[in-house]
Amino acid sequence: MPELPEVETVARELRVLILGKTIQDIEVVWYKSFDNQSSIPISGQVIKKVGRKGKYLSLQLTRSALVIHLRMTGQLLYSTHFDYDNTHIRAKIRFNDTTELLFKDTRKFGRIYHVNDAGDILYKIGMDAIDPTLDVDLFKSLVKKSSVNIKSFLLAQNKIAGVGNIYADESLHRAGIHPASLSNKIPDVKLRNLHTHLLDILHTAIENMGSTISDYRDSYGNVGNNQRFFRVYQRTGEACLNCSMPISKVR
Repeated sequence: MPELPEVETVARELRVLILGKTIQDIEVVWYKSFDNQSSIPISGQVIKKVGRKGKYLSLQLTRSALVIHLRMTGQLLYSTHFDYDNTHIRAKIRFNDTTELLFKDTRKFGRIYHVNDAGDILYKIGMDAIDPTLDVDLFKSLVKKSSVNIKSFLLAQNKIAGVGNIYADESLHRAGIHPASLSNKIPDVKLRNLHTHLLDILHTAIENMGSTISDYRDSYGNVGNNQRFFRVYQRTGEACLNCSMPISKVR
């Protein structure tokens, strides 16, 4: 599933590719991929802003908004021609300059929401994991109020948004915290380390254009590069780069 760095990579590319473009129409190929919750017509609206919160991408239009959740296998591919492979294309956002933004989704879990305001969808998720206002003290406070294990806390999205299995595993390993540790029992010094490593890992992954495990592609159709730097994720049985012991997976 694309996590914060992957969605941020796509958002940055789309700011270059589609900002200011006028939507001609949207062709919905598979009906469940598009959830229209607004009566405002999409045709003729201009893309005014491309945003991201957690794993959600938002396109602010002239009068309404599109909020996109890629889920497990979703991709947003920019196209300037019409001879592309239509396999697994679930929706097409067409612009009046003949370019298109294709929503490709092999497993059909992803969604495009058309809403009056992006907040109609985004209100339910927590602070973005790289939000500058999420400093170490606020981070510790949020974690300390939770009684679930720390990995579950990071994955929940309702307090801190954008972290999935990849970056939870990598940051917990760097901080020396067992994923089953109860959040409210973790010492402050380790939470400080976790905050530092989480930010470092997320920003590094963004610089590396995200991580491609199987399906993730950026808007140009390119794979990410960050998977080359994993220290624990998908390295079960291999030697730990810290202690040389075999890495075990906790279920």
